[in-house]
Amino acid sequence: MRWLIVIAIVVAVAAGEFIFDLWAPRSELHQMHAITTTLSVQTADYNAFAAEMEKKYGPNAVTILDLQSSRMTTKIDGKLVEDRPAPSRFSDARGFFLVGKEGAASTFPFEIDPAKPPEFGQQGGLGVGYLKNRWGKRLAAKYLDFDDRDVVTDTCVTISSSDFGWPGQFLFLRNGAFCVQFWKGSSPGSMLIGVVVADGDPWMRPFTRRLCRWLTSKAIGRVAATDREVPPDYAACVLVDRPDRPGVSEKLQSYVYEVRRDATLAVMN
Repeated sequence: MRWLIVIAIVVAVAAGEFIFDLWAPRSELHQMHAITTTLSVQTADYNAFAAEMEKKYGPNAVTILDLQSSRMTTKIDGKLVEDRPAPSRFSDARGFFLVGKEGAASTFPFEIDPAKPPEFGQQGGLGVGYLKNRWGKRLAAKYLDFDDRDVVTDTCVTISSSDFGWPGQFLFLRNGAFCVQFWKGSSPGSMLIGVVVADGDPWMRPFTRRLCRWLTSKAIGRVAATDREVPPDYAACVLVDRPDRPGVSEKLQSYVYEVRRDATLAVMN
């Protein structure tokens, strides 16, 4: 009986540390965000499908790629003969974070492709025009009243599974990029935003809180090694699991932190 109690305590402590991240500091600041992913269809995939359809049905086969539905169809004399989902690949994660105190929030738009991070000094990030079109109905007008020049990309660092040895391979990490964004509008500040791509399957999902904090801490260390500036005011980790799946909301997990002067990460709501 005593051993059962000990085992239960050990399991509870492990769950608190690695699943719920209970002992992480908590921030009194607030945040709101919206994030989406972009999938791209390679021209080579479409061309291969079109060639296959012509070989199968002859020269009268008309093959069309519908980018909106991400489907490839083939018709003969107007009759549908083939309908397949188009092979898609993860392109980027994009969105915004609003971070700060009530009535004094900083806006951080972002668009990050881990395979090709934004260039140093790039202005605008995602662009206020995109934010208005995509999320204008969700955001108060005051949060969209800024110029693209108010958002500047600073240092970016990249990560891969090889950077973390066997833990990275065990967690099926593909790659990732963390970029410091400076907000020069009202309530100016800086935020380290990271997008990490993984193929961890559903079993990894319970551990994403701890995993994201670990990855973000590593990224802050790398930024500090390449930049003499003080740590950013805030940080965010966007973990994209098996991103090539279209329309699956569970593939995105995001966590936002206040970065204290000693680089400690305090979790926001």
